[in-house]
Amino acid sequence: MCVTKDFPGKKNRGTVMLYTTFAKQYEQFLSHTVRRISFELEGPEDRYGLKLSVVSLPPEDGPLDYLSAAEKEQYFGFKYPRRRNSYLLGKLAAKMAVAEEQDDLSEIQVDHGILCQPLVAGSDRKITITHCDTLGAAVDYDPRLLLGVDMELVDEKAMDALRRITSKEEEGLMKDLGPELAPTHFLTLLWTAKEAMSKVLQTGFTVPTDLFEIKACTRGEQGVISQFKNFPQFKAISVLRREYVFTIVLPAKAMTNGSEARLLQCLQEMLPL
Repeated sequence: MCVTKDFPGKKNRGTVMLYTTFAKQYEQFLSHTVRRISFELEGPEDRYGLKLSVVSLPPEDGPLDYLSAAEKEQYFGFKYPRRRNSYLLGKLAAKMAVAEEQDDLSEIQVDHGILCQPLVAGSDRKITITHCDTLGAAVDYDPRLLLGVDMELVDEKAMDALRRITSKEEEGLMKDLGPELAPTHFLTLLWTAKEAMSKVLQTGFTVPTDLFEIKACTRGEQGVISQFKNFPQFKAISVLRREYVFTIVLPAKAMTNGSEARLLQCLQEMLPL
């Protein structure tokens, strides 16, 4: 159940919602809305922990107990449903990635740094967040890593814009991925890899997009592995769905080939079709 505690030197925080309590009280909500796992990358030199969450847009009458009072006020202050939805997806995905069993969900505070990079208040853990349409995702990761994620809808209307930031050399990579891959999916894949890499650098697209040029793509049974022209020490791991593409970028040396394959399989099992 929920308990109320007073802490010396602090104002009453109100209701404490532990993750374990939330999971018991809203079991059906979690089973329909949240998927989360812990994963250990095995590199040649060390191991690195990740915690991943993927969330679907909660129903309008869904619980909001995981939000703090200030977050609820901000949520209800948004005028447009689209903005409310993106806010909720980001908060829910981040908290579900970060939370341990005995953490108070309402006290997990995701702040933003000077370049709008997400930060978990009071923690040295790192987090990266993405959302599109009715899906959100977040990865809580070992601070020794550099990591970024992105997820984008496959949208025919966006193709002209994506082509403008795609080099001729990148366009030539499509033939390496097989004739069954549609151009819309290919261009969206490149975009997500670049966006995720910009999150690794914490610049976003405030720098020339050709800095993130892709030099090679390899397609396997589980997904696509891409490499960067200017950042050879990183890999982009992408999973393609009919309506969207999900990509995670991380250091190549953080994974053996076996660990990379297991991560891809994990993402395949976790991401909604």
